[in-house]
Order: sequence, then structure tokens, then C-alpha cells
Amino acid sequence: MNMYKLLLLLTVFLLGLISSKINAQSAFPIHIGIKGGSNYSELPVSDGFNSNYAVGYFGGFMARFDYKRFYIQNEILYSGKSSKIENSSVAGAKNAKWQSIEMPLVIGYKVVDLAALNIRLFGGGVYSYTLDENFSSLNPLKNTDTKFDKFNIGYQVGAGVEVWKFTIDFTYQGGLNNVNKNFSSKPNSFNVGVGYFFL
Repeated sequence: MNMYKLLLLLTVFLLGLISSKINAQSAFPIHIGIKGGSNYSELPVSDGFNSNYAVGYFGGFMARFDYKRFYIQNEILYSGKSSKIENSSVAGAKNAKWQSIEMPLVIGYKVVDLAALNIRLFGGGVYSYTLDENFSSLNPLKNTDTKFDKFNIGYQVGAGVEVWKFTIDFTYQGGLNNVNKNFSSKPNSFNVGVGYFFL
């Protein structure tokens, strides 16, 4: 009987040790996950043309480093954006579309920081590289030089909610430089993203 008690005590001890290791790992400050969602973008263009928001998409990976209530988050996203362009002299509207790799880097603060729930505010910069675009093929702009600058820098601010390992973010993103040097063309977008941290 004493042997059984000893085995029982050893089993409880080992389970406790394993549990403490798991808890220690869950508190690890670096997290990696996936993220995707939709954007609602506008690309302002030259005088005589009107631009309106249109729906696009994005998806990719994210990594976060936590320090108490603060965190730094970096993402690598493939993004497809679109904006409706119209001209009073041309019937109907056309969509300007472009695809890019975006790399946001933000600093955030957890306003509410509970074990299974946090509510966050964040802001930072975003670097993007245009992979492809059909902006120059739009009829309303066929007489302008509409070649994109491939490298662009912007900013973003937003808020997010995290439940366990699932996240949802609401972000506004604005451009700091023109995507075309010939006229004012700083894109902006509203983004809604859903993510999951698997580490």
C-alpha cells in the first residue's frame, strides 16, 4: 500500500511539474501567427477625376513581442487593393487595382489585459512594395503618366481585441508619399483583420 501511495505522489508531482512548464511556455513573450482580412481603399488622383473606396483583401503572417502591457508587432502581408476612378467626361467608373507586399510595424498598448482577453490600441508605420498594377490601363487616365512608384511608406493606427489566441483588428492606414510623382496620390484604407497565434 505504501508503494502505491509513493507512486501516486510521484505521479502528482510529475503532473504538477509538466503543468508548470506548460504555463511557463505560454507566458513566452514572442508569438507567431497568421492574419487575413479585407480592406476598403481609396486612391486620390489628379484634378478632374473622382476617386471612391472599393473593397480588397490581405493575408499573411504576424509576429509579436510582449513586454508587460506594451508590445511590438510586425507583419508580412500580401495585399490586393482597389479604388473606383471616374471622370465627368467618361460614363461609368473604373477600378484601379494594385497588389503589393506590405510590412507594418506597430507599437501597441493593452488597455485591458486579462488572462483570456485583451483590448489593444496601436500605431506605427507600414512599408509596401508594389508587385503589380493595372492603374495605367484605365480609360479615364489613359492620357496621363500613371506609372506606380513601387516603394511606398505609410502610417497606421487602430484598435484590437484578443480572445485567447484569436485576434480581430480595426485599422486605418494612410500614405505618406505619392504613388505617382505627377499628382497627389496618397492611398488610404480601412482594414478589418482576423488572426490566430499558433505560438
